[in-house]
Amino acid sequence: MAFMDPTEWMARFRLTHEQAKKKALSEGELKTYLAMREEFARSLVQAQALQVPDGKNYRQHFRVAQMYAAEINSLYKTMTKEVSRSGFAVMLPAEIKVGQKVTFSITLARGVDPVTGEARVVSSTKQSQWRTSLAIDSMSEANTERLEAALFDAVLSRFK
Repeated sequence: MAFMDPTEWMARFRLTHEQAKKKALSEGELKTYLAMREEFARSLVQAQALQVPDGKNYRQHFRVAQMYAAEINSLYKTMTKEVSRSGFAVMLPAEIKVGQKVTFSITLARGVDPVTGEARVVSSTKQSQWRTSLAIDSMSEANTERLEAALFDAVLSRFK
């Protein structure tokens, strides 16, 4: 296969991503799109100098600095700082102990139901508030796909 200019590749990915969101891809095109998503995520993970455990896909681990409205345990309303398919970070007014399980909802866009699930606290550091990092333990497959698509939207919005 011939080398594709990165700008051309991004334009192709953006177009294919939009078609995928409209569910307008054939089965073969969908396979190609998923491979493109994994390749793009691999590039992002490498640029972020992150480690991906053996056997895990890159799409699960790339991070995006993105603010989404979030709610933790139906108690704390906050905004995300960083988000990946496998977890997210927020600022909270009180500490939640490392290891504690919580429920969460993240609103990806106005007028759209939030993605919801369960997560566990993996770190909590006192700053002006508590910077709390959470690992997503369970989320429906549909919500996982919606979150991942939103993360690619967020990344693509940074490339014009």
